Amino acid sequence: MTDGRVLHATLDLLDRQLLDRDGVLCGNVDDLEIQRDDTTGEMFVTALLTGPGILAYRLGARRLGRWTQRANRRLHDDDAPGALTDRTRIPIELAQQIGPSISVAVGADDLASHDAERWALAHIIDHIPGNASRAPQ
Repeated sequence: MTDGRVLHATLDLLDRQLLDRDGVLCGNVDDLEIQRDDTTGEMFVTALLTGPGILAYRLGARRLGRWTQRANRRLHDDDAPGALTDRTRIPIELAQQIGPSISVAVGADDLASHDAERWALAHIIDHIPGNASRAPQ
């Protein structure tokens, strides 16, 4: 195992704004996946967690968090080519820059953070006559 950067999870990672590979705001770090090294006992972050239900789960509303995650999975197709396997989990290796915000090497569309907004746009807003979100055809 290689030595990594020492971070304070609650100060340096949790609740930070995420920026995708194009600099687009794509959610917040709602929770962290942490593992313990069996030989040294040290803890290290393996992934940033973001998206529907993650924050509720972290804050103790576990049933609400699980329900929200299941509902989101039903609304979104995860069959996009090159998409993350779990769209709420960003492996720490994909964090390019950690500072006041965290830049990640994935696109906003690959993350579950804004699925509800995208669903509402595609299924409701786009069907309203004269809405401004529609591209001219």
